[in-house]
Amino acid sequence: MAQTFKNIGIVGAGTMGGGIAMAFANAGFAVTLVDAQQAALDRGMLRISTTYTEAFQRGKIDSDTAAQRLARISPSTVLADLARCDFVIEAVFEDLKLKTSLAAQLGQVCDAATILASNTSSLDVNLLAQASARPDRYVGMHFFSPAHIMRLVEVVRGRDASDDSVNRIVDLVKELGKVPVVCGVCFGFIGNRMAEPYLREAEALLLEGATPSQIDAVAQSPEWLGMAMGPCRMMDLAGLDIGASIVAERAATTKLMDDASYRALVRALTAQGHLGQKSGRGFYRYEGRNAIELPETIELARSLAQKHGITQRSNITDEEILQRLLYPLINEGFELLREGVAFSSQDIDTVFTAGFGFPSARGGPMAMARAIGLDKIAAQMQAFARQRGNTYGYWTPSPLLVTLADQAALLKKV
Repeated sequence: MAQTFKNIGIVGAGTMGGGIAMAFANAGFAVTLVDAQQAALDRGMLRISTTYTEAFQRGKIDSDTAAQRLARISPSTVLADLARCDFVIEAVFEDLKLKTSLAAQLGQVCDAATILASNTSSLDVNLLAQASARPDRYVGMHFFSPAHIMRLVEVVRGRDASDDSVNRIVDLVKELGKVPVVCGVCFGFIGNRMAEPYLREAEALLLEGATPSQIDAVAQSPEWLGMAMGPCRMMDLAGLDIGASIVAERAATTKLMDDASYRALVRALTAQGHLGQKSGRGFYRYEGRNAIELPETIELARSLAQKHGITQRSNITDEEILQRLLYPLINEGFELLREGVAFSSQDIDTVFTAGFGFPSARGGPMAMARAIGLDKIAAQMQAFARQRGNTYGYWTPSPLLVTLADQAALLKKV
């Protein structure tokens, strides 16, 4: 495949920017990596060099390959050095004001034909595209971390993005050896938006008396779901501060905090400085990568339950855990289809099998929904609404889910 672009520009030499730089360098692209701070740029280049050295030491690549890949990345503190690039992606801190300002600067610095992108996990790509003054040549690209390893890239199509721009970025992602999924604009796109109710229910179950290991065991068990990692382990790996910041971002523009108990545990752990695996303590305590049940987390959940008037119980079954984790996630998938953010069920399934460790043998959450039965899922959502209350609409089935479930029921009668 002929390369769709020749010179790649990346802004931001942090963990994501460095990972994206390696993804391009590994695929043979010339990369200009820019960071405004020399110290940050030096740290980023050291991190990249160390990663290649470790890959060589583990026998993953030979010394010549390591040297060639590193040599393809040219560091700079001058934004104007990106003028020679035909594709530029920024990977700075997930802050709308910062990214909007940078989009405007890149729109002025880069050639008119250059396609611009933002590596964002949740922000409004339409706002960034407008700030760039070239919304037809601006896309979102949500790389998953670590970016040089993870296969999935969500290609976020803003309302004014041209077919040519989107198609070229899809081809570019394939050149990196990764899996592109095109989606529309909403908070969290496909993966993170669907993951949010999954994580919400994991935390709700903890407040009701389940333990992290009990929840993760159900999520990871091939008998039940078969995820590569349960929700508590996943949150600890990603960083609880990341989860807390996502809640804060959503709360700033919605009525999310009308439910005072909403993901109260991740917010409380973050406030205590327990950020997950990187700090050695989160939902679990860590010895290296080994997760050890932490009584203090269970006690904190008990305290928060009392604070928010939540009754703890000892009769939470594995089946309830599975349904409460999986069914809201699936329901959100149907909402994404109804809204046109996701373009097909297959796209949703690809996001979860390629990006979230969903077992490929099950086909993805939407394929699993069809196997379970849409009518069963809709009925159980309604049952949870009756049992648990539905003040905040958590258990309201998507109209599309209800419609398709009714159609399936009619077909059974034919």
